[in-house]
Amino acid sequence: MTVRPGPWWRWRVGRFTAHWPTRLPGIRFFASGTLTHLVPTRTAGTHHRAAARAAARLALDEIGRSIVGQHQPEELEHARQKLTLAISPWQYLNSQPGQWFRARLTLQLPQQDADLAQKHQNALRDVELQLAQDRLRRQELARTVCADRDAARLWWLEQHLDGLSALDWAAFQDAILPLVGTSVIERTEAERLAHTLLYIWERLDSEPGRQTRFTATARRLFEQMGWADGFPWPATSDDLEPLQSSPITAAPLTTENEQ
Repeated sequence: MTVRPGPWWRWRVGRFTAHWPTRLPGIRFFASGTLTHLVPTRTAGTHHRAAARAAARLALDEIGRSIVGQHQPEELEHARQKLTLAISPWQYLNSQPGQWFRARLTLQLPQQDADLAQKHQNALRDVELQLAQDRLRRQELARTVCADRDAARLWWLEQHLDGLSALDWAAFQDAILPLVGTSVIERTEAERLAHTLLYIWERLDSEPGRQTRFTATARRLFEQMGWADGFPWPATSDDLEPLQSSPITAAPLTTENEQ
């Protein structure tokens, strides 16, 4: 098979215009130019010349739609170049033996379609901006609020500045605070010590006299360490049995030179 049709005097040139859809629904490219096709010898001078022209137009329309339909409106130049590469050489029409065609087209985006495409781009840009802002807000929330308990409390307070009377700290404790840090709430050393002392105090409350004896023992230890001045010790009850304990002697501390 040759790459060119027969004698040039059997070529026919005609105008071609078409609207081809883009990937964006409702927006179309406008193609205009010339279509050159070969009139086979057996159809010359007969009504079959119209059929040959129609077959060439249909083939060109199919090629054009398949190419430009893969592009967005803003990809006009890319679609134009691909279309030119596809339709500039002679094409052999398999459905019509002996039929050849080629075309020279200009691809444009009409102003009305360009305006609609711009509106779509603006709306899409607004949505993308909103999604980016939401993503940054979540990242900032995870980086600051959910990383520090004090920051989380301040953030919760700021969320309710317009309605402090309805501020619900119970909801904060149940819904927000578990998200701070890891899945297991990280407590400070002071909090862990407070929970330990509360646990001890609750256990001592199960038997009368244990709280007084524990307090007296702790007080004597504080006196040995020199920390008892000004400490708000709870008052002891006279009806509880007194503490029977031996004096606590402080063991001398060794220094690095003595080890």
